[in-house]
Amino acid sequence: MPSAGPDFTRLHQLLQNLKSVQDKLVRGPRQIKARQKKIVAANAVLVDKEGELKSLRAESDRKSLDLKSKEAHLLEFKRKLNGAASNREYEIITGQIDADIAAKAVLEDEILEYLDRVDTLQDEVEAAKKKIADLEIETQKFADDFKQRAAGMQQEEAELNVKAKEAQKVIPSEVREQFQRMVVAYGPEAMADCTDGVCSNCFVQMTPQSKVLLNNGNSLFCGSCGRLNYLANE
Repeated sequence: MPSAGPDFTRLHQLLQNLKSVQDKLVRGPRQIKARQKKIVAANAVLVDKEGELKSLRAESDRKSLDLKSKEAHLLEFKRKLNGAASNREYEIITGQIDADIAAKAVLEDEILEYLDRVDTLQDEVEAAKKKIADLEIETQKFADDFKQRAAGMQQEEAELNVKAKEAQKVIPSEVREQFQRMVVAYGPEAMADCTDGVCSNCFVQMTPQSKVLLNNGNSLFCGSCGRLNYLANE
């Protein structure tokens, strides 16, 4: 196979540039999708926090009703205390009052704890909403920017494809189809330049016979990794 080092180098560079542009075109939608997943996850967190907040408020309201009921009981017992007919009755009512006062104190502490937790959760809900809004803005901005850049990258991809196909004429016709299959499979890694008889893809030393062929103006497929070897500098 006749060697044309600069032409092979140019072909290799074109394939690398083409792969770079194609990777960017593929990576853009993936990055958008990854950002959208973050929004979905943030919304799930928000739903959980809103559900917890709703439950806490309901429990806090129930505790508040219990407190009002306990206060009403206390007033009733105090009224009965004033009308106690005997010391025994007075002691019983006093004991009930003391028990209700203690229960009322426990309820008040619990309500304060619930209210503190409600306040904390409310802040967390607002923070979650802000995070979602920020993510949505950032995702839309990224999507808009990518859309604008994609047109130019698609044009560049088309131009590089044409140039790469033209540059592949340096590949001998009898192995060109094999080389093209390798390009489909490996992209620019279908080619590997050689320095001092070492394949730059697999780093395997070439046989003496292969070195002679390469140095005598031939290009050949690596016996180890199958890449098209060429001398970058002649």
